[in-house]
Amino acid sequence: MYGDLVRAYRLKSVPEAGRERLQEFDRREFLEKAGSVAAGLGALYLAAVLPGCGKGESGTCPVDEGPPATAEELPSPQPVAEAPAGIVVVRGSDPATMLRRGLEERGDSARLDPSGKKVLIKVNAAFARSPQEATTTHPDLVAEAVRFFLAAGAAKVTVYDHILQDLVDPTLEKNGIGPAARAAGAELAVYAVGKPGKSRVVQVPNGRALPSVGILEEIFQADIIVNMPKAKHHSGAGLSMAMKNLIGCTQNMGRMHESDLHRAIAELNTVIRPSLVILDATSILLDNGPGGPGTVSRPGTLVIGGDPVAVDAYACSFFGVPPRDIRYLSHGEELGVGSMDFQSLGVKEVAV
Repeated sequence: MYGDLVRAYRLKSVPEAGRERLQEFDRREFLEKAGSVAAGLGALYLAAVLPGCGKGESGTCPVDEGPPATAEELPSPQPVAEAPAGIVVVRGSDPATMLRRGLEERGDSARLDPSGKKVLIKVNAAFARSPQEATTTHPDLVAEAVRFFLAAGAAKVTVYDHILQDLVDPTLEKNGIGPAARAAGAELAVYAVGKPGKSRVVQVPNGRALPSVGILEEIFQADIIVNMPKAKHHSGAGLSMAMKNLIGCTQNMGRMHESDLHRAIAELNTVIRPSLVILDATSILLDNGPGGPGTVSRPGTLVIGGDPVAVDAYACSFFGVPPRDIRYLSHGEELGVGSMDFQSLGVKEVAV
């Protein structure tokens, strides 16, 4: 299944930027392959991508359960004030230095005002693979984000995920996120796929693909949510970026794949609304996603903004895919999550 997808990608260099970029590939073939994979999800998909699911006593994924809650009980994005640029794109070779510069350019310390607040950083820690394999958020970025918010006076910083493995500690050790987060001063709240934490069940306003969803308690407890995804190929959604990353905030991740995955992703983003997105494209996985191993490219880039649709639309360029070909972006724009017209928000490019 993945062999054909691998052959759909080609790389090229962009001399003026001095970095790897993807060559335009056969878009029709990409969509056909992604569509056929999405159509063939279900038990096969869950067995391959949610390795811990189905191994418990019940033999099924956990169901959404918990006390009822409303979308209004989830934290709202902060602040109202806009950044000088809607998106800051930072290019370089050192992830920590890149992130510091990007947050300085946006003025996020003053804008977000984290003093005395609880900050939750939603990373992608899903797989027990090294940072070089480009399946998870780079640990140096995680550590720098933790240091940034603690230095700005945050009362607590929690690094959070609901991962696609049964064994949490070995997974976090292998991908480096556990040691990096702890050393920087964060608390860790990471759950195994088949053993999620407590959740509340939220009715999704106007939800069609996702009428209700169990959202883990840590999301409710945060004052500021920071979404820190890894940009990579995904066998069901085409690409996994900021909007897709929020699936890890739900109790039953497998359930999202049982209906219209793209619509469900967009509807989830109408109720979980991070204040900041830091998209890791220091390296990207071009195929065999989300878990790899696969072909890795190294754009050496961070995309930072407040609009997840705009950030994801910009990041589509790393894969040579027009944003409108990723249906959850179109749905997100339709539902008011954000805008695919990232240029209209202002883009500031920085090299470090």
